[in-house]
Amino acid sequence: MRIRSLLCLLMAMPLFFVACEDPEQGVDKPVDKEYAAELTLTSEAEMNFDAAGGEGVITYTAKMVEVTREAAEPKVEATCEADWVTDLTVADNITFTVAANDADARETKVVVTYSDKSFEVAVKQAAKQNEEPEPEYVLDVELAGAARIPSDEVELSDNYFALAFADDAENIEVGIVLKGAEGETILKAGDYTSEAETLLVDACEVFVWEPAAQYTFAEGVVAVAVEGDIYTFDMEFADDKGNLYHFTYEGPVLAMEPAEKPQPEAFVPVKVEAYREAHWDLGNFELDLYINDELYHSLDMQDNVSPNDKYLSAGNYSYPDTITDWSNFVIDVETGEGAYFDAAEIELAHNEDGTSTIKGYIESEYGQRLNIDWTGVVAGFDFTTGGDTPQPGETVEFTATFFGGTYYGDGNYYIVISDAEVTGNNGVDGATYYYFDIYAGVETEDLSVPNGTYTFDPANSYATGTFTAEYGFGFITNDGVPTWYLYAEGSKLTVSDNKIVAELVLTDGAKHIVTYEGSLSLAGTGASGDIEVNATGWDAIVEYYGQYYNYDTDNYYVQLFEDAESGNGEYFVLDLLADYATCVDHSGTFTGAESMGINTFVAGYFDDGYLAGSWYAELEGGVATGVMAPLTEGTITVTLNGDGTQTYTFDCKDDIGNKITGSVTATPFSSGYALSKGAEQKSKSYKIELPKRVVR
Repeated sequence: MRIRSLLCLLMAMPLFFVACEDPEQGVDKPVDKEYAAELTLTSEAEMNFDAAGGEGVITYTAKMVEVTREAAEPKVEATCEADWVTDLTVADNITFTVAANDADARETKVVVTYSDKSFEVAVKQAAKQNEEPEPEYVLDVELAGAARIPSDEVELSDNYFALAFADDAENIEVGIVLKGAEGETILKAGDYTSEAETLLVDACEVFVWEPAAQYTFAEGVVAVAVEGDIYTFDMEFADDKGNLYHFTYEGPVLAMEPAEKPQPEAFVPVKVEAYREAHWDLGNFELDLYINDELYHSLDMQDNVSPNDKYLSAGNYSYPDTITDWSNFVIDVETGEGAYFDAAEIELAHNEDGTSTIKGYIESEYGQRLNIDWTGVVAGFDFTTGGDTPQPGETVEFTATFFGGTYYGDGNYYIVISDAEVTGNNGVDGATYYYFDIYAGVETEDLSVPNGTYTFDPANSYATGTFTAEYGFGFITNDGVPTWYLYAEGSKLTVSDNKIVAELVLTDGAKHIVTYEGSLSLAGTGASGDIEVNATGWDAIVEYYGQYYNYDTDNYYVQLFEDAESGNGEYFVLDLLADYATCVDHSGTFTGAESMGINTFVAGYFDDGYLAGSWYAELEGGVATGVMAPLTEGTITVTLNGDGTQTYTFDCKDDIGNKITGSVTATPFSSGYALSKGAEQKSKSYKIELPKRVVR
């Protein structure tokens, strides 16, 4: 029972301890508290900078969270080991600066601590990029207008787009040709390139009026954007020297949609008349298809089958080969307004009853087409024979006493034999002339026609041992009106020492046997000795052609006439090349050279029957019929006198060593005169003709 007594004692003891408080633990002493740091990143854990660098900002929250003990408030700290991260500042946010990067890409980290807590922010910077320099353009132009050229005008199908642009001042014209997909008739957006052959770079060009210049290209890219009717073009081209050209345009493109062609109409002329002037080329007639008593469609037709002055030969004629640009289409009968032809095919037949039949069509530049099927008498055609023209089967024997002509180089001799000297286009009244365009293939020392037999060449192949139909013919003039003798198959020409025998078959069946004995040398057409010209009061034509031959030179084409109005007397033509970079006019000294370089003149040569390059010649009626001496070496000095006159001083030689010296002072024509680079650039058109081209 002792245990129970002890438990009773223990149960009574707490009453004793409550009454006795420990003196070291006062009742007012506070209980201790604990705190822990909390750090949170509130911005991105990775920050990227480009090579240029910049400012960085790191955002965060940092606080002490109560646990059970008392602790002092710690500070937020930020560190970075990289020296290209500077100005690291801790405040409400952490800011820093990233320096510019001149090298490879790089990265580091910013470490942020708060008591025993921390986080890291990766800082990455890109490498420096090699920036391409801005391109330098010869021309960089914003264009103001655009139009599509109808495909048929440029002989392209409708999925090709020939486009013409101009700037605000209409000083620059840009022409391009783009190729769309098959079947496309309206230009689509996309990139058109010379590499993909969707940009026809060979057909692209730029023309500048002031100062005159023309540019062509070797490659290019045209970017096209389309929004409704508005097109945006960005065009960049490069020439064969690597020079760059840039053009932009935004706006509508006129005539983008191909116009519908009017439906063809049947047309029966009320009458047909043929008309020709005596001075026209042989076989050239104007055929007038009358709409009513006053108006008519005119077809300027050239007979290449058997050209004569009485009628057009039966056969097929087409525009623009044998129906020429001189033709006219009446598009409005009420007003009589005319237009150019765009196409024409005519089949002409002659009937036994004296009528002619015309079948085919004519079409205007605006697409109006008329189908024709007409038979009747063509007023102005003459099918009669007789008079001075030998009848079919008749043989005429003719003895010539005069020999002349021109040597054109490359073995080409153009000769005339006659009973009278050549004067004017139709010769002496009552005299008979026979012309032969001979291709011998060799050049003799005295320019005599080489011995041999030459056959008639109706195909004009210019083969050795032939004479052409193109410039082979005879005629006799009575009262100023020529009767023509046209050679045909079977004609031949035999040349032996100082003798010519021509056995000619004419297109009407007649035969002519023509003989000549005497010197066959053409050397007399060149200079027979030195030439010295010292004159004043001449006329001049000076034309500026810009970079006609190459990019380095400025081309001036000068003609000096003793008498420009009559076209008679002495004459110089000069083809001068000045320095394009510095030239403001054509004054200076020019040296004969083959290089076509700066400050040279182009030596004289024949170009399809014309005097080309630089020459001295004697003219009759604007035709070089006397002495013709090419300037091949030496110097030509040009002086602008300040009073409107110009002096040309010559110290030259021709191709056989004759000297051409002296000086000519001339006054330029006021009409069409162009002296400086500011003048309009032209295409060469004014050349002195040789007799080979005008006798017929």
